[in-house]
Amino acid sequence: MLFLRVETRSSAPLVPLRSPSVSGRNLVVFLLGSCAFGMSYTLSQYGQGALGLSPLRFGLYNVVMPVGAVVGSYAGQALVTRVGARPVAVGGLALVGAGSLLPAGVPVDGGFVRDLLPGLLLFGPGLGACAVAGSIAALTGVQERASGVASGINTAAFQIGGAFGVAVVTSVAVSYTGPVAGYRAAFTACVVLAAAGPASALVLLRRPRPPAKPRPAESLRASRVRS
Repeated sequence: MLFLRVETRSSAPLVPLRSPSVSGRNLVVFLLGSCAFGMSYTLSQYGQGALGLSPLRFGLYNVVMPVGAVVGSYAGQALVTRVGARPVAVGGLALVGAGSLLPAGVPVDGGFVRDLLPGLLLFGPGLGACAVAGSIAALTGVQERASGVASGINTAAFQIGGAFGVAVVTSVAVSYTGPVAGYRAAFTACVVLAAAGPASALVLLRRPRPPAKPRPAESLRASRVRS
């Protein structure tokens, strides 16, 4: 709190919290991180607690998500150059939400391939695409001397969001009793976190406005002054 108070009142803050490029746009990355870490934690608990998989075996099964994230990041980077960051971020978060929704009805006697794999095939690419789009959007319009700070805050927003997401899904899961009720509620919480992302992306990830063109009269006066 002291840090925030000093930064908001300083004329030359280390972290420009009032800048939309550094603060508001990172909300998308924060929500993405909360869903990514929350989903990973819930998957791990369900895979080992309900399915009885060993940590090593579950880790090998779960590699499909980071592989999908790599594919999504390359695809997202190519799409951002064509359609902009906002559509890619919205689409990526939609995939993340869908990937969280599919396992939300996991049964007691579930299986990885049947109940978890379809969601991971959507979640991974959506995670990679949205992460790239969010990073590009957060750095767009930032001055060169502030690019390091903006990049650091973008990374911190993802990590802090991850801690928030784990806290949320854990709190939701322990609020339910039953063999799989807690897991289902935790997956549903990830869906809610992901659903808040597209709305934030639509509002905050806007293209920078081009500089206004001078009116003809203003251009004429400017040319007379120069002459």
